[in-house]
Amino acid sequence: MKRINTTYFAILGLLRIKPMSAYELVKFSKESIGLFWNESYGHIHKSIKQLELEGSVSVVEETKTGRHKKVYGVTPQGCQQLDSWLAQAPGESVMRNELLMKVFVSDERNVPQLVSYIEEELETSKGFSEILEGIKAVVNNMEGNQAQLWLLTLEYGERYIQMTIEWCQHALNILNNQDRGHENE
Repeated sequence: MKRINTTYFAILGLLRIKPMSAYELVKFSKESIGLFWNESYGHIHKSIKQLELEGSVSVVEETKTGRHKKVYGVTPQGCQQLDSWLAQAPGESVMRNELLMKVFVSDERNVPQLVSYIEEELETSKGFSEILEGIKAVVNNMEGNQAQLWLLTLEYGERYIQMTIEWCQHALNILNNQDRGHENE
């Protein structure tokens, strides 16, 4: 069975919120859904070009002063495709976490490096937590169903980050105590 390119639908959904250039799309996605959907500028740009060829998006504004900028919007066809995708049950979630893979395949020789990686993950997660608080303050001032839906995804992000922080603290406690145990040998 052919796998659906969810990047296309993410782009259509974000452009349905508001027309954007490829650069603005990357920036907006990092600031809103970056915790659970992340694509490079190159991949987004390539996907927009394909969506434009298929008639799902079109250029709604183009400027040539300074940097060439194309702002894209969703066409009626793109809206239909997005609505059709939204009506389908989500596919299986695939979790890929390089840190967890390194923890799983490591041995005691790698513990000092793992501690370093986990400490870095802990600090990164604390930073994400602060970013989410800022986003939440903005979304809380919005009204309507869209704001409620955004708050639901934000709450998921907050819970995920909190779980990650707790796991990192737990893992560091275990690994640091394990290190002390080897010092006595």
